[in-house]
Amino acid sequence: MEERLNYLVYLMLSQRASDVHFVFQHEELRVQMRGMRGMERLRDARIDERLYHYLKYISNLDLANSNEPQSGRFTHIYDGKRYFFRFSVLTTIQTQTGVLRILNNHSIQRLEQLSVQKSSIAVFQKWICYRTGLLLMCGPTGSGKTTTLHTLLRLISVKQNRKVITLEDPIEIIDDHYLQLQINEKAGFTYEEGIRQLLRHDPDVIMLGEIRDRDTAKMAYRCALTGHLVFSTIHAKDAYEALYRMEELGLSRYELHEVIKGIAAQRLCIRYKRKERTCIYEILAGQELEEFFISGKPSKKHKTIQKEIHDAVEQQLIDAKEAFYDLEDA
Repeated sequence: MEERLNYLVYLMLSQRASDVHFVFQHEELRVQMRGMRGMERLRDARIDERLYHYLKYISNLDLANSNEPQSGRFTHIYDGKRYFFRFSVLTTIQTQTGVLRILNNHSIQRLEQLSVQKSSIAVFQKWICYRTGLLLMCGPTGSGKTTTLHTLLRLISVKQNRKVITLEDPIEIIDDHYLQLQINEKAGFTYEEGIRQLLRHDPDVIMLGEIRDRDTAKMAYRCALTGHLVFSTIHAKDAYEALYRMEELGLSRYELHEVIKGIAAQRLCIRYKRKERTCIYEILAGQELEEFFISGKPSKKHKTIQKEIHDAVEQQLIDAKEAFYDLEDA
């Protein structure tokens, strides 16, 4: 089984995949891998049902209790490097699914490596110098939000010597330069409790993995209002929708005006004629953000994520083939 696991890890690394999805249905196993071009079917006799059950075993899942959702972790050394994995299993009446994710396969990059958009990099250089406020990232799964956040946090911690604490569920990028706290709701360590605890450690910068409910939204607002710089993500397809989503979660437009310094919506695209990916960003900040809070309407000057991707294709910065595939459904 070790040889098969090594082979699977090799496939994930060579294809720059973040996840492998196993689906048992009608006594058939289907395997898909989320790589550079989205989900792709994986057909290989070495990636079989025995390997799937081995992953459950080394993840310390309860093999006798397969009807409840479970999630576990394990480490594996490949080519001299230690990798951290999370394996999650979900079972329904007809289907059993498992998702294997590499938690430390995101390379912390220089700021300039995040995107081919020089204007976005210039904005991020301003953001990491802020002392207070709330900065939001949004975009679909696999759009690079986690890599963007941790690149900014690493720069703040290392270059500016400020104390950074993160609260995540799960921790996807492990970095020794700042304190990372893992949500554990079964043990009572929720986002709300985690924020209470981390505030006792006098942070300068706080990163909340996701704003997903009213309590987390309110806590993010209070942290930003009381002198902290707060980074987080929210489920929204573009920057303006992120603002509307925050209102749905109970924050008034006045409260948002008090704390939000900027919003970045992003998509991960393939660079033109290159086998590497780059982020394309929609940035809502400065005068355009202020105009929204004053008038309540989106600025006519604002460039949407659709427009940013279109311009990047026109400038031959990214590959046009799959650049727009997820915009309508994000």
